Amino acid sequence: MSLESQIADLVSATNTLIATYNGKKNEITAAVNAAIAGIPETSRTWWVDQVNGLDTNAGNSSAAPFKTIGKALASTPASGQCSVYLLSDYVMTASIAVSCAYLLIYGPNAVTSGVAPKLRPQYFLATDASTQMAGFIFYSQANNVELRNVDIVLPSVAGVVPAPTITRVNSFIKTNSSSSLPPVLGVMLQTVVVTKAADFYGALIGLSASSLAFGCFAATFPSDMLGKYVSTVSAAGGTAANTLSQITTNLSTL
Repeated sequence: MSLESQIADLVSATNTLIATYNGKKNEITAAVNAAIAGIPETSRTWWVDQVNGLDTNAGNSSAAPFKTIGKALASTPASGQCSVYLLSDYVMTASIAVSCAYLLIYGPNAVTSGVAPKLRPQYFLATDASTQMAGFIFYSQANNVELRNVDIVLPSVAGVVPAPTITRVNSFIKTNSSSSLPPVLGVMLQTVVVTKAADFYGALIGLSASSLAFGCFAATFPSDMLGKYVSTVSAAGGTAANTLSQITTNLSTL
């Protein structure tokens, strides 16, 4: 066999090998792309208007908003991200269970009109006949909540019967007590104004065994808020944050 024919055979074999490689590569690429395309999208964005919305609406635009935050959460895959664009003040008369990994509540009107929507939790009578405060309660292993361009108005206990006695359940953002606890609860307040009645009972955040990562950016609090940021930190004069093993925060005193 001549050298020329041997070289030709090698070139032919090489071309066959390259063609096989390219074919397999294309098959693998197609399979990977198909697998990626098959992964469900877990992030959802909803509009909520308690005044003009309906839970029978599509909820996916300002023209057809949901009425309740609960509907927005129920329409988001578990462990996904639920972004709520809040279009009006929102009165909360019961606690809202949060199963998604990240809840963002954003007030777009604060940017367009300078008026931030207000979240107004109320005290209510629970099934065990105790008084609790409405808010968000977190059960999942990974839970984070961000409030941006919205205000929080903490209520008065005047006329509330029976009087509230447990700080954690009378907190606006709270974890469960003894089971289904998130190991770490993440709370971020960005451009949020917190106000409270002088006789408010409870805390902004209610903890049991969970650790807390609490961040604030351009957030404003009442001058007498010390001791009412977190249910496990109740000293009226405040407690230095760097002495609290359960809490990481950019606030110096809680």
